[in-house]
Amino acid sequence: MRRAGRRCRDDHGGHVRWVSYLPPTGGSERAGAIDDGCVFGHPGGRELAGLLDADTGAVQAAHHEALEHPSEIIVEFETRLCAPLRPVGPVPIAVSGTPRTEGAVDAALVRGTDDGAPMPDGAHTLTAMLGAAVLVGESGRLLGFTAACLWSAEDGRAAALSTGPVLVTPEELAEGGSVEIGAEVDGEPVVRARVALPEAGSVAHRPGLAVGLAPATRPLEEGEELNVDAGELGIFEIRVGAQA
Repeated sequence: MRRAGRRCRDDHGGHVRWVSYLPPTGGSERAGAIDDGCVFGHPGGRELAGLLDADTGAVQAAHHEALEHPSEIIVEFETRLCAPLRPVGPVPIAVSGTPRTEGAVDAALVRGTDDGAPMPDGAHTLTAMLGAAVLVGESGRLLGFTAACLWSAEDGRAAALSTGPVLVTPEELAEGGSVEIGAEVDGEPVVRARVALPEAGSVAHRPGLAVGLAPATRPLEEGEELNVDAGELGIFEIRVGAQA
């Protein structure tokens, strides 16, 4: 899968952005801060959700540590980005429209934007519902927000829930707000919607997330690439049928 050259670049109003990534030298997922097109690995080597599950002062100190004393600095488009949080239970989903619909997605379907959008057995196309997710830590603390994309086969089966690439903290993007999200395929606009940020109270299992989505795109065929601009939540692309 081709990766975008400015996928997480800090070019949306100076928001503080975090990512979960895999170090190129090996090892488990860990937290990093985005600055000037690079990932600055937090020196503690902790996973992102655990690092941010702290008071505002501690999170700000962690961000300073990552920029001033990084464990490594990696150009972002060379970095394998992961889901910002691994939920422990089903993920509540709400889709805007008339009528508004609600449901849940298995936690095992949550993946990062670098993990592709697999085509389920027997499926020929996927639709994408784009939106935003709220992330809540084990303590119940609001960690922040990230972009989300629910992929579904033509028979309604959920194929994957892509999240990321970045997490924006609640000090930068307030609960109760909204984000403008747009997407194109081969230059053709397929989505343009303003999506409300979900409320932390809708997260049933902690650590976990809840997702608010816009209505689905047209059916997308294997090999087509969805290019997404989620405003404050970042820019990314995912190829239909691709796997990590």
